[in-house]
Amino acid sequence: MGKTVTPLVAQQLLAGKVQDITAMDFRHSPGEFLTQVQMGATFNITKNGHPVATLTAYQPTALELGAELRRMERTSK
Repeated sequence: MGKTVTPLVAQQLLAGKVQDITAMDFRHSPGEFLTQVQMGATFNITKNGHPVATLTAYQPTALELGAELRRMERTSK
């Protein structure tokens, strides 16, 4: 079953905004935040009001992309 994006998150995704969340917020609902990241959201995680991490979707390196292309070419022959 697919997850739905809240109107606020949808608006932030369209605007390309990064949302600040507390470490406690993330600790209580990591799956919800990870689902939103899979849909394109980015979060700054703060602790005691100070940014400590950025939660964003994984971006493969050029080396990884090249390896994947070579793998796809081998399997398509």
